[in-house]
Amino acid sequence: MVMTKTIVLTMIAAAGIASAGSASADSVATGLSFGATGTYTTQDIWRGQNQGDDDFRLDLTTDLDLLGVPSFASLAWSENDNQNEMEFSLGAAHGLTLPVLGGVTGNVVFNYYSEGTDIVGDVKSELGLGLSFANYSVTQFVALDGDNDSYGEIGADFGELYEGIFVTGTLGYLLEDLKATHIEVVAKLPDFPVRVLDTSISPFVKGVYTFDGREGIWTNDGFEVVGGIGLSRSF
Repeated sequence: MVMTKTIVLTMIAAAGIASAGSASADSVATGLSFGATGTYTTQDIWRGQNQGDDDFRLDLTTDLDLLGVPSFASLAWSENDNQNEMEFSLGAAHGLTLPVLGGVTGNVVFNYYSEGTDIVGDVKSELGLGLSFANYSVTQFVALDGDNDSYGEIGADFGELYEGIFVTGTLGYLLEDLKATHIEVVAKLPDFPVRVLDTSISPFVKGVYTFDGREGIWTNDGFEVVGGIGLSRSF
């Protein structure tokens, strides 16, 4: 079933974050930078399933060097017609050299969901372990609180396919069953320049196809098209 949603140009004002003074040479975390992004999407489709319509989301993020390792942390709040949720993530990346693949980047991320999720099992917290090489990535999630059916993702960054249009793709899978869950393609459209407070407005379109036969937890098999727009500000 094909469902096309109208793109509504609605934005959340990004919250300001005051940055602290420069850190000393002995600090555990250095090189702090901050960002805030408000996003509206016609549907919140996450890991192939509709989490609610008319979704508003606010993300506060920071990049830092944690004990010399490039790291990030994010705190997000989202609300739609189906749920109101807080999410927290803390992750790090480190360069590695592996046989055959050569230079790769190892990634680890901790995710916490205040409302849990019924997408693949029911999980409130998980640990993602991944490798990135060239324009591709593989991430396997391990449930810490609950069961996520060994969900994982394969990602691809296709870069700028047309002037100002950048495309990425994701294939979700269940390692336990060796089955694909969904395919997602996101096209980031050219930004609208905004001169006030150095903000940028970024429209996007997302197409998601969810495979059927997932037995109960997969309620939205078929194809969906989602539109949205975000407003972001870096500090």
